[in-house]
Amino acid sequence: MQIHVVRSGESLWGISQLYGIPWQQIVNLNGLENPDQMAIGQTLLIPTKNRYTVQPGDSYFTIAQKTGVSIQELQKANPQIEGMTLYPGQVVIVPAKPKTSTIVNAYGEPFEKTIDYAKSAADTLSWLSVFSYHVDEKGNLKALEKDQSLIDIAKKNNVKPVMTITNIKEGAEFDTELATTILKSEKIQDTLIANIEKEMKNKGYKGINVDFEFLGKENKERYNQFLRKLTKKLKPQGYIISTAVAPKVKADQKGVLYEGHDYKAHGEIVDYVIIMTYEWGWSGGPPLPVSPLPEVEEVLNYALTEIPKEKIIMGVNLYGYDWTLPYVEGGKFAKALSVPQASRLAYTKNAEIQYDQESQAPFYTYYDQDGKEHIVWFEDLRSMAAKFELLKKLDLAGMSFWNLAFPYTPVWPLIKDRFNVKR
Repeated sequence: MQIHVVRSGESLWGISQLYGIPWQQIVNLNGLENPDQMAIGQTLLIPTKNRYTVQPGDSYFTIAQKTGVSIQELQKANPQIEGMTLYPGQVVIVPAKPKTSTIVNAYGEPFEKTIDYAKSAADTLSWLSVFSYHVDEKGNLKALEKDQSLIDIAKKNNVKPVMTITNIKEGAEFDTELATTILKSEKIQDTLIANIEKEMKNKGYKGINVDFEFLGKENKERYNQFLRKLTKKLKPQGYIISTAVAPKVKADQKGVLYEGHDYKAHGEIVDYVIIMTYEWGWSGGPPLPVSPLPEVEEVLNYALTEIPKEKIIMGVNLYGYDWTLPYVEGGKFAKALSVPQASRLAYTKNAEIQYDQESQAPFYTYYDQDGKEHIVWFEDLRSMAAKFELLKKLDLAGMSFWNLAFPYTPVWPLIKDRFNVKR
């Protein structure tokens, strides 16, 4: 498959004629709700059967980015093309490339819409992590409503359902004090582990993801000890055990978000470590790409010095943000958008989607009805493909998506086009 970038004046019918495929196939593959409303710069996934039709502005470099095949491989497969110059409309042979195997996880909350989205993604997943069971100060788990629906979808599609537990306090955020209460008490931990085991057996979960955040330095070794106890209890029973950790670039990185996560210890204790490589641009911060590729790579390169590569899962965001400019610290938070929402907004505001080559992320600006300027940073097929190539380059275990509340239909066939998903 290849990635097409919509140009000014193009229609879906014209694009279908360019590639010689029915326009309905493009609609279905990309989940287009309004096929006649495409933004300039929007990306579409196109099935091309190892043929790439050169677009204006294309080069071997851009084609390599879109197809996941190196420049050298493209040149070797096209000896009929002299030199490096390509022309719009020219057909380039894209050689078949051996697929690497990967683990694909996605987090999903048991809400009606998320359950529907999970159905469309399920045949591309290895794990479906149900988010989340809240723990309390006594080691109890707050029961989730409708989580059985996600578990059933997973099992029906040969996907492993995973229980996610968090130190989110009811009606609040991740809570340091709550985590401290649990991690300081052997008795509470024993109660929690017993409750986890019971719930996993009752519901049919195949693994657990521990997502304790904002722990602080004082809880680092306590957390490691808890993970050792949990693993000792559940690992012999065949359960998959993973953690979710903040994106660090050094062991002693300062900040309550980072100091409680010990990469080296997690790499020794659990089966997999999901690194949350996103939120450089976040709703309460200044406008930035959510997961700029150089920063993501820096985190993963550090992780490789502490964690075996076969245990590292790269986090991938399915969302972006819409900031009002000028950014004011402590002001209005940015609005979260799915990729389809960001594309529709660009269309309605007549904004052309740009692509930042350094961060490997799409963005655009527009003005609202009050005359205020906005900037939107989000993801598209190009940024996803760039992350997939990084995963291959570093030979990591897999990828983990946050989260299925933000639907993006074409990312799943793109994954299957470039990887063999471990089931």
